[in-house]
Amino acid sequence: MQKFELKLLKNAYCDAFGLAMSEFFDVTELDEQEYLKLLSEEDVDAICEYAVIKNVLAGVGELNLKVMQKGYGKKYFDKYDIKGNEILSARLLDDLTAKDIVGGRVILELESMLDYNDGYLSRIVDFCATTDTPVLVKMGQKLEEVGKVVNKFNSSPAEVLEDFGFLDRECFIYGLNFLDKDDQKLLKMYSPTLILSPRDDAERGRGAINLYNFIFNELKFAFASGKCYNIDMFLEGKLALFNTANLMYESGLVDTKTILQALQSDKGKLELQLEEETKIDTIFDKKIELNDQKLILKMLSLKESIKQIARKIKEKI
Repeated sequence: MQKFELKLLKNAYCDAFGLAMSEFFDVTELDEQEYLKLLSEEDVDAICEYAVIKNVLAGVGELNLKVMQKGYGKKYFDKYDIKGNEILSARLLDDLTAKDIVGGRVILELESMLDYNDGYLSRIVDFCATTDTPVLVKMGQKLEEVGKVVNKFNSSPAEVLEDFGFLDRECFIYGLNFLDKDDQKLLKMYSPTLILSPRDDAERGRGAINLYNFIFNELKFAFASGKCYNIDMFLEGKLALFNTANLMYESGLVDTKTILQALQSDKGKLELQLEEETKIDTIFDKKIELNDQKLILKMLSLKESIKQIARKIKEKI
């Protein structure tokens, strides 16, 4: 056997509620604003701790976690020694102040550009500029959505981001399933980080992303588990390679090292055992599951609470 050493993995976007609930029902059936009304403080706490533990056990050392309320991610990042950023909905902007942001790494998310008018988009950019807050935008996940954005703003999705000044900030873009080549060339002029979640895309019937185009246009990218309850970051990379090979009708266009670099954090150490003379590509066949019995028992205990929360929600939807 040969030892192969990596940094701990990076999960660029994990939806805490989606992770916790998707094992028990289709979370796409429920509007985010509706489920928030159904959750108690204790529910939010259990969901966020469960999500952080699941990531830790999957070898993740750096996590961007979508949380329902501010502070619940940071609480468990500190407890479980994981490098983390909280992702908060831009709908919470009216409840946030500069003081809320200072001292804690927060990313503000636009779930869809269609949800906001011009004035609110400008407010979001101004808030992020004043507080030096990164922004995350979901866009181009469905062809229909792209068409609606063009009709609403008379511009492509990337042009809208440029016009409002989102690309002048530290910007993450999630989705990109239907991002055309012109928008990719525009993004190349800036430095956003593109977030891919191949498994979540497949489970929700979204189009596969051609990773080769991103690499050709020198765009930064990272991988995410999205709303998947079973976190496997190596599988995200493997699916990206398969999708690209299928779309291009040719394999080997994307270097394995490029995928590994995008998957790794700058924190911690992960040691894997590979068969002698095995190609490095086989690393994507491994599933990382840390054997921490204390954490596993805590996760199983929280899972019972999650089941009760899911039952409560299902009864009301």
